[in-house]
Amino acid sequence: MNTEAMQKALGIFQHNQRAFAKKLGYHESALSLVINCKRGLTPALAVKIEEATDSAVLREELLPKIFDRSWSQRNPIRKAS
Repeated sequence: MNTEAMQKALGIFQHNQRAFAKKLGYHESALSLVINCKRGLTPALAVKIEEATDSAVLREELLPKIFDRSWSQRNPIRKAS
């Protein structure tokens, strides 16, 4: 996991882990483990972070070894209409 990208995502929520976790639909303590590198970031959570940040932080930024640089262009997050 790219910790700088995770900090960028957290910064969007003014470094408020509770608000970030709520937006993700994730438990705050579980998110804290991921942020502090005690638990791995899953591809599914990386996608949720991309959605929660309105693509300000992309999944390929968070997990560059899994998602290549063109992933978000080929598979954009679709907003519900």
